[in-house]
Formats: sequence, C-alpha cells, structure tokens
Amino acid sequence: TEIEILYNHYLQDGNKSPITGGEGTQKLSVYGPSTNVNRTVGKNKWNLNIGADIITSASTDNIDYVVSSASLHDTRGYVNAGYAREIEEKKLTISGGSGVSLESEYLSISQYLGLTKESKDEMRNFSLKLQAYNDDLRWGRFSKRNGYKANQLIYPQELRNQEWFDVYKRYSFQANMGYTQILDKRNVLGIFLVSALQSGLLSTPFHRVYFEDNSLAVEKLPNRRYKNSLGLKWNRFTGGKFILKNALNGYVDNFGIAAFSLQNETIVKLNYKWSITPNARLYVQRGSRYFAPKSEHQTDAEFYTSDYDLSDFKAVTIGLGVRYRPIAEKRTWFKSIALRYFHYRQSTGLRAHALSLTADFKYKNRQRGKKK
Repeated sequence: TEIEILYNHYLQDGNKSPITGGEGTQKLSVYGPSTNVNRTVGKNKWNLNIGADIITSASTDNIDYVVSSASLHDTRGYVNAGYAREIEEKKLTISGGSGVSLESEYLSISQYLGLTKESKDEMRNFSLKLQAYNDDLRWGRFSKRNGYKANQLIYPQELRNQEWFDVYKRYSFQANMGYTQILDKRNVLGIFLVSALQSGLLSTPFHRVYFEDNSLAVEKLPNRRYKNSLGLKWNRFTGGKFILKNALNGYVDNFGIAAFSLQNETIVKLNYKWSITPNARLYVQRGSRYFAPKSEHQTDAEFYTSDYDLSDFKAVTIGLGVRYRPIAEKRTWFKSIALRYFHYRQSTGLRAHALSLTADFKYKNRQRGKKK
C-alpha cells in the first residue's frame, strides 16, 4: 500500500479578468490538500484519490458587483477511484474508474477505461485511455436560500433580466494514445496523441462581453469543440548524476487556437538521498477567432469572448524541486518527501506562483509461512 499526501498552494494576479469583460482583477488563491492511496494485491491494483480546493477569488466576487474589493470564498471537493488488473502472461493491464468533482456552480462526473500493452522483450509500450465527463454548470448546491439544489445558471448581476442559455450541461469525451520505445540503456522516446470532443454549454455564463457601442452581453461560444494535441517526449540518462526529461507538444482546435510548448526537467542526483529538479517551459499560443479585447467586439458577431485564455499570448514557467528519499527496509516506512515551486508569467500580464509539498509512505505486507 502506497499513500501520497499532497498540499498545493497557488497564487495568481493580473488585470484581464473575463468576468468583468477583459479588464479587472484576476487575483486568486487556492489551497489544495489531497490524499492518494494505491493498494496492490497480487495482480490487482486499487486507487483512491480524495482532495479539496479552497478558493478565494476577488474576480469571481465581481459577478455580483462590477466594482468590489471583497473576495468570494468557494470550495471544490473531489473523489476519484480506479481499479487495474494485470494479465501477466499477455503483458497486458486493463483499468477503469470513476470520479466526481463538486463546487457551487459546477458538478462533474467522470469515467475512464484504460489499456496498456507491453512487448515481450519489454522494450515497447502502447497505452490507450478513454475518458468521459458529464458536467452540470448550474448554481445553488451550497446555497441555503436555494434549498441546496442546483436550479439556475449564474449570470452577471446586471444581465439577469433574461435567460441567455437554454442548456446547462457540458459533455466531454477524450482519447489518449501513447507509444514509448526504449532505444538503449540511456534513452527512451515516446509519442502521445490526445483527441477530444466537447458539446453543450461551452460558454461561461458569468463572463461579460462589451461591444464597440459599449453594449453588454454574456460570453457566447459555439456548442461544439474539437481538440487535438501531439506530444513527443525524450528521456535521457546522461550518466553520473543527470537525467534529462524533454517534451515538445503541439495543439489545435476548431476555435482557431493553435499552440506549441517546449519543456525540460533535469533531475540532478546530489547523492543517494537528495536530488533537485530544475525545470522550464515555454508556451506560445495563437488565439481564437472569437476573442477580442474589451469594447472591440462588433455588435453583429455570432460568437464572442474577452477571455484572455483564448487570446494570443506567450507564457514561461520556471521551477525548482527538491526531493529527499531515505533508504529503508521496514514494514511501515517513509518513502520520500518533495518540495516544488513554480513561477508562471504570461505576456497578458498574468503572474502566478505555485508551491507543493508531497510526502510518500509505503506499507509492505510480509508473507507468513504456513504451519505444517
């Protein structure tokens, strides 16, 4: 049995909030504790992941107040469970699972099925994972006034004079395919393809959009979205104390977004107990055809958004991790502890910091000899 305890702390700030039409505070804090438990018995493996995000967002508070210095507190809780069965003689592993995520204006139920096939010489590996999500975007689950029932979409305060959407569900389907090849003792190469389809309410109901004539509406996006990404990964052990983990990814969708990223993480083994992991990532995106800044949308546009996540931008992430892993052979023992920090900087002005602390524990059952 392996137990992972994680605490993640995320902070961001910026001035391009889509909630207030592409201008306004993006200040956000997230405190995220979680626990992951993996249990292996013979060829059977069980997994349980439980966690929560405690969110404080000044921008979300502006759903009700166009100008406000107060912050809104929200909480997201989630549970995911999975099972995997290894068929050793066929070098095959079959897996499946389900999960649920809940917050005030969002309920997501997910399922997945997975298949992993290894070659007889253990030099090649193929994986396939199919995922499905059923999301309900109605608000009211944590409201006593609403009887703790989700019964409405939440719109900006001054736009609640009409129902902007007649759907409240979002469906997502995703296929993840991967192939890895061990080239030699020092190099492993992988190629990964992800294809996804989303349908239903893809707009965010509480995002404002201002037009050229200063009129106001709720964000409107198509009700169907196709996404495709291709990734290449190359891990190399250089000998001695260094392992290089490199990744190159490309992305396109039918909203007109195209992007690529380049990433490196270098594992530096200081000794048999300590290691550090400096890392960096560059991301470049061409924005959606439906995006325009505040007050620049034409009044006759069919679809429109001022969400800068869908705009042209460049982003850089740099980080550093430290890991301590003692050597122990006890029945119940501490496996490792890791501290990681990331700084994210976007050309739109968004800045973010993330700090995570992970502790791993492992419990090993000893087989008892049978009495004769």
